[in-house]
Amino acid sequence: MIEFHILEPPGIGLVPTWQWLMATWFGMGLVVPLRAGLAVFALLPLLVLAIKLPRLVVPVSGVVIFALGVHVSSAIELATGVKDDRRIVIDEVAAFLIGASMIRQAGWRMLVPFAALFLFLDRVKPWPVAYVEQIPSGWGVMLDDLVPAVAVGLLFAVAQHFWNRQSR
Repeated sequence: MIEFHILEPPGIGLVPTWQWLMATWFGMGLVVPLRAGLAVFALLPLLVLAIKLPRLVVPVSGVVIFALGVHVSSAIELATGVKDDRRIVIDEVAAFLIGASMIRQAGWRMLVPFAALFLFLDRVKPWPVAYVEQIPSGWGVMLDDLVPAVAVGLLFAVAQHFWNRQSR
């Protein structure tokens, strides 16, 4: 049986409440063992609803969240001295939104496999992700998730392109 527990927010008392709330994606990063997976999979219903919205809504939202993530993760790292605290999941949220916007043309039915592969690669940190993670402050925190999201997004988009060509 899986045991769930809630962690203390990173930087609590050291950074404003809104910063750790954003960094943990409204507390989802505090739920062990789910953390990043919970934050990413919670976005799926919103992305399905976003089909009716203009094409730029999802990628622009991802970029805005990315910029906010650089700020809040830098502030938490500065306050706590902990580099890329695992409770911070805004990096996975922003990267997932940016990657998901790349596969929109591949079909939203690909979101769950995309999320699973993205989270797997984010967890194992293959090259060049491990290298990117060394970039200082919030930039490293955010970019180490963007690399696998973009790679998987490109992979899915290319695969769907060839699948569509073959189906004709």
